[in-house]
Amino acid sequence: MSGMKAYIDRSLDIIKRNTVNTLRMNPSPKPGPISIFSFHNPPITPLSSVATGCDADIGGVSTAELTMVEQSGADESAEPSHMAFHGTLSLHVPPEFVGRIRTGYAAFRSKTRPSLFGDDVWNLDLYSHLRVRLTYRGWEGWRSKFVCNLQTDGPVRSDLFQHRLDLPSTYATNDPRPVPLATGLKFVTLHLPLSNFVLTNSGLASETQVEMMRQKVRTVGFALLGGGRQTAPSDAKIREAQRGHRVAAGGWGTASPSEEIDPEMAELLASDLGDASYVRKRTTSGGRAGGYHRVGESAEAFLDEAERAEAGIEEVGEAGYYELCIQSVEAVRLDPEGEVEESDE
Repeated sequence: MSGMKAYIDRSLDIIKRNTVNTLRMNPSPKPGPISIFSFHNPPITPLSSVATGCDADIGGVSTAELTMVEQSGADESAEPSHMAFHGTLSLHVPPEFVGRIRTGYAAFRSKTRPSLFGDDVWNLDLYSHLRVRLTYRGWEGWRSKFVCNLQTDGPVRSDLFQHRLDLPSTYATNDPRPVPLATGLKFVTLHLPLSNFVLTNSGLASETQVEMMRQKVRTVGFALLGGGRQTAPSDAKIREAQRGHRVAAGGWGTASPSEEIDPEMAELLASDLGDASYVRKRTTSGGRAGGYHRVGESAEAFLDEAERAEAGIEEVGEAGYYELCIQSVEAVRLDPEGEVEESDE
């Protein structure tokens, strides 16, 4: 699909949605799911609508790739099994960039969707959770380091609402080396309460937690933040970065002049400046909206490094393979009195 056709189609879709909302005098108390990513059932989300990035964008050596994985034994016309976000995450800083960049991140997100009426957004005002069908393969050291990010159409584009993921350990391994992509995997369903997403800015939990603007969710994405990063940069380096140097997904610094910067990823995640004078505050947002986040129920939605250490989450080594396998991401409204679907294959 050409960019112009997609642009026009999105504009017409906005008109259609707004017309339906105006004519519907009694909105449904329990709306149907909104599909954000679908990599298993049609219509399949094209990978061209997803942006990726990692610390290699600013001089690191991590890798990040999106691959559609076909079902085992299926013909070419069959729907895919899932999408794999995979690569090697490395905390290594090349000598020429020591003290200038922070490494150890990889991420992807939905691209912005421009239209005649501005960027198209998801209205999640009537929804309570994100329902994610996924599994994890790769090094155990990275399994607890994934987060889900929501970016709203607010005035500060570096604001992200973040929720950490408790990924299943079924296919995790102590071997950091890459493994071939596989089919026939067992997937689980996570329900992430929208009320438990924590506002972050410049890589830190904001001292002032505000309610997410659910009517205007601009992008949805997932990131691997390696933790155990190098020592925080000096105050001079921080001021230099804040004066307008590019920030990237979970790191900070500038790309080399010869590198082309992907504008879609430039604001995926804000910088992780590591200002020691800043005290992170744990969120005091409301309850769990029915308690549907069954995986990791006792954990906070966001843990800083001190809290991770207190919880006994070990620091990781320098590099290892990761593979986040996703079938679908949907916005859903769950009835507190109803049942939550169980994890299944």
